[in-house]
Amino acid sequence: MENSVNLNKNHKKRRVVVTGLGMATSLGLDVEESWEKALKGISGISKLTLPFAEKSPVQAVGEVGEKDWHKLQEEFKEESLTEGERRTLFALWAAKNALNDAGISDYGKQRDNYGVALAAGLGINRLEDIQNWIDDRNFNMKRFGMEYSRVHRESIMRNNSHRPSALIGKRFGLHGMNCTITTACASATQAIGIGYRAVQRGDADLMVAGGADSMINPVGLVFFVLLSAAATSSESPQTLCRPFDRKRAGLVMGEGAGIAILEEKSHAVSRGAKIYCEVAGYGSSMDAYQVTAPHPQGRGAEKSMRAALNDAGLNNHDIDYINAHGTSTKLNDAMETFAIKNVFQDHSQKLAISSSKSLIGHLLAASGGPEFVFTVLSTERNEIHPTINLTSPDPKCDLDYVPNVHRSMTVRAAISNSFGFGGQNASIITKKYHGEEQ
Repeated sequence: MENSVNLNKNHKKRRVVVTGLGMATSLGLDVEESWEKALKGISGISKLTLPFAEKSPVQAVGEVGEKDWHKLQEEFKEESLTEGERRTLFALWAAKNALNDAGISDYGKQRDNYGVALAAGLGINRLEDIQNWIDDRNFNMKRFGMEYSRVHRESIMRNNSHRPSALIGKRFGLHGMNCTITTACASATQAIGIGYRAVQRGDADLMVAGGADSMINPVGLVFFVLLSAAATSSESPQTLCRPFDRKRAGLVMGEGAGIAILEEKSHAVSRGAKIYCEVAGYGSSMDAYQVTAPHPQGRGAEKSMRAALNDAGLNNHDIDYINAHGTSTKLNDAMETFAIKNVFQDHSQKLAISSSKSLIGHLLAASGGPEFVFTVLSTERNEIHPTINLTSPDPKCDLDYVPNVHRSMTVRAAISNSFGFGGQNASIITKKYHGEEQ
């Protein structure tokens, strides 16, 4: 037993690299196109188009366009007919494109050491379905059993959170570990962190990791209105999401998916895969403060960033860029600024920080997915997309948020942050890939 313990202590962690990227957001279905739009500060946020939208207090959303949605339905005809849930098709699209980008297209081949770690929200809860199986006085189990087929296919009763990860594994022959993470807005970053850990310790050679979500529906929208978290202004939709701005008025909901292929370094090199960057560290924490508010001093956010730095073996001066959680809410943006200052001290003034949500909205459980994709590209290409709509800086948010215009600068290492309701926090670090370890 003693020898076993010593071997484990001396075991060298495997290096993890990113070899493929895929996404679907309101900026489009192609990673390169979306990246170019992000660098130009083009907003994917538009006016809500749901039936009876004129009666909704929420008027701005980061919705995947109708043409793009039809393209997904055409690409995944079978799943579109049998599943129908938007986040499922977003996930399948992003996974397929990420695998193709990584040079893996022979989907019929069974791979027992390739897995999936995917974030997904609770899904659409169709309230009209309840009337199918609840009578005037009590729940009627017999009636529910007889009428289950009438429950809408997009209902949480028929399309649970695990469906996207399960279908990705099935369709693409990924028969290794498969898990679904549902931890509010930290979900996708935690899923990527879990995928990173799986490859690092040898549980998998390759992981499809990220998130997919969609709550642009009456139930999803009213939920955040009731929490006083959503922006309900009638201003131009493109300018309504303004993280770190003094006039920020709440989050703007988005939808979509972002997925990365995480792979053991020597495995990637042996098959000649393109390597974007290295995943260097991951940290997670819990506020244990309030369900709908972060700790005002950002203690949980601070812990997750410190844990990621420690895991990566980096100090705060090694980080050049932070892709912030940056929700455009009063509480989060001030808290995140406070936490960054605590972690990075004097170096916080030298950091470049930007919020992807200003461009695509808040993808909830999936938000860390596209944000990780953008962080990977920033690390590889030394380009940082701007935080758009930042015109009236909040005195409490006094760091460099790369306002409105993209920046070219060396990015040696970067952090992507995600902080969620319930106090869930996650931070993941990317760094430049230099081949053999220096």
